[in-house]
Amino acid sequence: MVGYPAIKEQGEDDFDEMSDTAETLVGILRRAEHRLAQNPAVAAARNDINANYLNKFAIGSDSLHGEISVSGDATLIRALERLELTLTSGDGGRTRRGLGYNNALFMAAELLLLGGSDIAPLLLIEEPEAHLHPQLQTRVMDLLQERASRGGESTKPPVQVIVTTHSPNVASSMPVEHLTLVARGRTFRLAQGLTRLEAGDYAFLTRFLDVTKANLFFARAVAIVEGDAEVILVPALAAAVGKSFNAAGVSVVNVGGVGLFRYSRIFQRDGEQIPVAVACIRDRDLVPEGTSDAMRGELECSAGMAQAQVTAHVDKLTARDSEHVKTFVSDDWTLEYDLAAASWKMAALMHKAARSAVASKKSWPDTAKLAKIESAAQQEIDDWKKAEKTLSAAALDIYKPLRMNTASKAIAAQHAARLLETTPIAEADLPDYLKDAFAHLCDTSAR
Repeated sequence: MVGYPAIKEQGEDDFDEMSDTAETLVGILRRAEHRLAQNPAVAAARNDINANYLNKFAIGSDSLHGEISVSGDATLIRALERLELTLTSGDGGRTRRGLGYNNALFMAAELLLLGGSDIAPLLLIEEPEAHLHPQLQTRVMDLLQERASRGGESTKPPVQVIVTTHSPNVASSMPVEHLTLVARGRTFRLAQGLTRLEAGDYAFLTRFLDVTKANLFFARAVAIVEGDAEVILVPALAAAVGKSFNAAGVSVVNVGGVGLFRYSRIFQRDGEQIPVAVACIRDRDLVPEGTSDAMRGELECSAGMAQAQVTAHVDKLTARDSEHVKTFVSDDWTLEYDLAAASWKMAALMHKAARSAVASKKSWPDTAKLAKIESAAQQEIDDWKKAEKTLSAAALDIYKPLRMNTASKAIAAQHAARLLETTPIAEADLPDYLKDAFAHLCDTSAR
């Protein structure tokens, strides 16, 4: 704290022995030393050790004499070494706080010193989130941003702050353009002009890149999906076919069907690419042949389009892909429909999940009721196969309660994930676009 402006003036010794007064830190230390020497108990101990011990150690004309003091030498450094910065309850009493608050106290002290610097100050903080409550992490980052941008309102230079972190809370509290991503030992600044994000993308991400989405900055690979159902079901499907997202370091980011490509463009740039595999998993949104008008809604039917038109539609969705960032578009319509249309095994699983979701709309069925629902769904699948119903037609019937909002897609996904725990499936049972997405995300040899 020697560099703090108000402290610099405290190095003068203004102790007046006659009036027993002192105002500066050094003076107060000298006064304490003087008063200690006059204390009867201290004086008695000093005289006893001098007369009965040190004098007896003296050889010849040597004189050994001891003094008892608190400072050794009354200097500003010595005075500051005696000071301790602690947290109090506000009424003067000490408060019991964990390591997190002590870390915050330390950072406050460092900012105090840097604020008094006459040169451009630099503050380096490693893992400021250590031991901090998530809300306190946000408060700390607010303060650091305030100190880093105060130059316009202060005669002192702003503090340049460099923070390393593994906290989505900390990352989400900072504008994307202020972040630098570290991947495979290399750094990639995300400032404007260095990524393929447009000015509007940065403004969008400032609004919508929250704590859950900020996990993408710390992943080995990122699956960007359009809804809650995908967040639940896609990792479960990958694990069921031996492509564990957890083992491959894949984070799933739900963007709610809005701004899918705004998030993926974070990882795109000219020149050296960020070595993080990104898969945008999205619906084709073209309904297949045989879809009723009620289910189709305002979507266009692929059956009424030439193959070139369908190809052009898909190409438009993947037009901005790059080496590590790729878009995987559903083979036919949506995740749920495509799963049901991929194989009879997946059709049975999705039919059971959809029927269970219908029954779960108001209250969660018990185990016996779920077993009864699943048995009835399996029987219907068997009947369809005997009647030689096409898989695509069966998929439309399976998907109908989800499309018509008779059941929740997220709840159906939860049931499907539950069923996957006891239903063995193979990659061949999945839609092609999911197989390709899983290969892209889980191929660790590429990163």
